[in-house]
Amino acid sequence: MSKHNILFIGLDTHKAFTEVAYIEDQRGADPVHFGRISSTKAAIKKQVRHFESKYPKPALVVIGSIA
Repeated sequence: MSKHNILFIGLDTHKAFTEVAYIEDQRGADPVHFGRISSTKAAIKKQVRHFESKYPKPALVVIGSIA
């Protein structure tokens, strides 16, 4: 894991689930499909805490779409 300034997190939200993907702020970085999580507030907060622990320095930018 190298040093990054920003981590972009994409959320495709649905009533029952949310698809999560992210990409690091660096040239040539590939997007990563994290997977499907529950759409509950607790599950999304848990996911954000996971990213905060994995990437402690960068700013997290969350971009969402609602289906």
